[in-house]
Amino acid sequence: MNTDTTTIVSESPTLLIVASEVGEKENALEFAAQEASEVAFASSVSTTEYSTEPTTCQIAVVPTLEEIENEIKTAAQRRIEAARRELNDTRSRIERERNSRDAALKAAQVRVKSTQTELDGLAGDRAEMERRAQTFLSGDALKATMEKIHLAFNVRQLELEDALAQANADAADMQTEIQASTISDGLELQFTEQNLEHLETAAPDVADAVRLAADAQENLIAALQAINDGMLRDAQTLLDKAKAGKADSTQVAEVEQALDEANRAQITRDIIARIEAQADQLGAVRRIKKLMDEAQAVGVEDRVAAVAEHALELARQAANARYAQTRPIADHLASEGFVPVIGDGRIEVWKPVTKGSRNHGTSWTLDRVMVLRGEGWAIELPTVPVTRKELPERVQSSRWFKHPARSDAAAAE
Repeated sequence: MNTDTTTIVSESPTLLIVASEVGEKENALEFAAQEASEVAFASSVSTTEYSTEPTTCQIAVVPTLEEIENEIKTAAQRRIEAARRELNDTRSRIERERNSRDAALKAAQVRVKSTQTELDGLAGDRAEMERRAQTFLSGDALKATMEKIHLAFNVRQLELEDALAQANADAADMQTEIQASTISDGLELQFTEQNLEHLETAAPDVADAVRLAADAQENLIAALQAINDGMLRDAQTLLDKAKAGKADSTQVAEVEQALDEANRAQITRDIIARIEAQADQLGAVRRIKKLMDEAQAVGVEDRVAAVAEHALELARQAANARYAQTRPIADHLASEGFVPVIGDGRIEVWKPVTKGSRNHGTSWTLDRVMVLRGEGWAIELPTVPVTRKELPERVQSSRWFKHPARSDAAAAE
């Protein structure tokens, strides 16, 4: 007896099933499929590896608040700059279109005016031509010419009337278009401005920076103009705005140099005017020297040196003249027992006051002050008594001061 043998091999290399009977083929196939699935499942489970390490997608760098803020500012800057460009482009386009429409309307109005003028003068031209024809022609020639004149002028009149009507229609259409465009342009411009205003309101600091950057060049030009006009404070303000807007460094340096030179020139003029105002005033020598020190401190001493030296010479001459006038007065006061201290147009009069015996020493009091005013001397009395045990250095340096010790020694001799 022959026996059919069927061999079924699964995808797993370890599975082998043998069926010896023909009737058992179907059951063997089902059994083989079930065994193959179980073996595959066991194999997949046994070969699976587990890892506790985080995957790449799970690793993320947390941004800082400053980075987020900078990112938002960058986006805001781009949006605001784009909105400003759109607004400027819209304004430029509207201006160009408005100028074009105005030019077209003017051309239409000129056409209307010229056509109307020609039409108004047509009757006169006809009469003139008829007069000449009547002057030089006669008979049938005159009759034929007159008919031609009438026909030609009638045709020309019709042509001019049609041209005038068309020109008036064109001018009216142009005016209507201008009115409609004015409304639509105004709405478009308003919408664009509102968009920019909305963005600037959301980020005012960024808007200020963008505005300064956009106006930087104009601020530089305005700063130069302000320098030329002598408005140096306004020039400094405009220059600061241009620098804040990151204007071109080379141009900024040029404007800064021009402003610095203008400031130095203004300071020079001011100091020279103040020096010249001293002239022969009281105390001019001291004040002129102080002004020269001030000029040296700001670095313009070389610009005022010549004027200062000349003014100083005049002031010294005037002071010497006043000193010559003061000496006789001081000699007289010294002869009366006072100690005069001479200044430029000023005399301090000190008076010795002896208290008790000679061992108690001498104290000094300021008796009066004499001031030269015009051609005469005015006397000023101290409102509060001024008394000194030791005289100030300027008093002891006076040529009319005699030290008490010297006076005592002279009296002993």
